[in-house]
Amino acid sequence: MHIWLFNTAEPPLEMEQLMDVLSADERQRAERFHFAEHRSRFIAAHGAMRIVLSACGAGAAKDLTFAIGTNNKPRLQTPEHARPLSFNLSHSGSWGLLAVATEGSIGVDIEEIRTLDRMERLAQDTFAPGEYVELSALDEMRRLDGFFACWTRKEALIKADGRGLEIPLNCFEVRVDPDAPAAVLRAWGAADAINAYGLWDVPPVQGYRAAVAAPHGSYDFKYFYIL
Repeated sequence: MHIWLFNTAEPPLEMEQLMDVLSADERQRAERFHFAEHRSRFIAAHGAMRIVLSACGAGAAKDLTFAIGTNNKPRLQTPEHARPLSFNLSHSGSWGLLAVATEGSIGVDIEEIRTLDRMERLAQDTFAPGEYVELSALDEMRRLDGFFACWTRKEALIKADGRGLEIPLNCFEVRVDPDAPAAVLRAWGAADAINAYGLWDVPPVQGYRAAVAAPHGSYDFKYFYIL
């Protein structure tokens, strides 16, 4: 599995080059952003995604097409003789994260660590009871990092599953400790399918947390940083 981390605030290519590989629909989505900063980061993330997928053998970046697959998850429409790939994209703040694999449904999430109003109330309302207990037990100085460790791990899982927020976030538990390896502890009810996935932290840049989820198996992770 390839994990690509790239800067969306200062992309390695000119904005015109990135815009040129986008589809008409992606350009329209970009134009709907009110703030120029958000628009440029969307263009950088989606342009970089197309270029990386092309480099991985999916075809020409400008010609890539996407469809809605199982559980409404975007998938790459692979042309004849091109390499079939699964992928998932996330971006937050100044950084984007892309996972690419040859098979399996995968999910990634990256989040900028930032102060949140009423963070503990949000965790209590959103996380599973055991996660909230674990978060509350952390030293106060580690609690913000713990919140985002938990958040990115859960987001990666629901993106891998494909149902997104249709899965109740309080029906599965992940490890919250930011200094311990990511892990799915248990899932039940509507989230039972989460038990089929493994979970790994991604080494991000300072000030960010990131995680990747994929079906249980042995993976050779290769990390690429486009700075």
